Amino acid sequence: MNKIVFVLLSAVAALTASAQEADTTIVLNYGYQAVDTISISKSSDTFLQIQEAQATIQGITDPIAKNRAIKTYVANHPNSDGCMILMSELVGVRNGKKCLEMMGEQVRNGLMKRLYNAYTQGLKEFDEMASKTAEACPIGQEAKDFTLEDINGQQLSLSSLRGRYVLIDFWGSWCGPCIASFPHTKEIYERYRNKLEILGVAIHDKKAKWQQTVKEHELPWKLVIDTEGDDSVATKYGIVAAPTLVLLDPDGKIIEWTLNDAVSIEELLMQ
Repeated sequence: MNKIVFVLLSAVAALTASAQEADTTIVLNYGYQAVDTISISKSSDTFLQIQEAQATIQGITDPIAKNRAIKTYVANHPNSDGCMILMSELVGVRNGKKCLEMMGEQVRNGLMKRLYNAYTQGLKEFDEMASKTAEACPIGQEAKDFTLEDINGQQLSLSSLRGRYVLIDFWGSWCGPCIASFPHTKEIYERYRNKLEILGVAIHDKKAKWQQTVKEHELPWKLVIDTEGDDSVATKYGIVAAPTLVLLDPDGKIIEWTLNDAVSIEELLMQ
């Protein structure tokens, strides 16, 4: 995954304070970059709003529950400066867009303006980077069918999986984030296997290395290996980064696609 996506999903805000000082310095970070520094009184509205916002997610470790709490807070407090601090805890581009859209004029043009603008620009750059995927995987349209060799040397077609939700996972044995995602993907597979099939599509990979990785990590879902060139499935689906996840409904229509964001996929499966 490229730097833009990593920054978008990993933005953080730092709060530093001293009990002996009357003012609090807030460093507004986007990824590893400090976009602004503001000094405010500990009794100011902004400081109190940040404290209130942070309290709403304190102790929540489940990312889906945390996403839900953040979206609820932003919806109910669109002009709270605390909304921007909570963005650092949010998972998923779709959730990020939704929250930014809900934020009011005070957040957009107040003390948090530079941080708001950084997130907005990050989302714009993400959309530009992923434009090929968005064009090739239009939401609501039928996914392009394909047939590839599976892990057992047999031919497997995407269309043969109709009747269940299908999560296509474009990954590679060379891809660190792909390997790191396996434990969570296994949890999703076990949790929803009564209605979900996962199809792992290895892209830009060597057959022997692919087979070794599947065996080493004991991947239990269906697995195929892609071809190369203009006829590859990755090309047809506009894949620009790995892992890319594409969720299909039982009729084979695209519900959503994401880059390295299984949390957002699980949120959709829970509905």
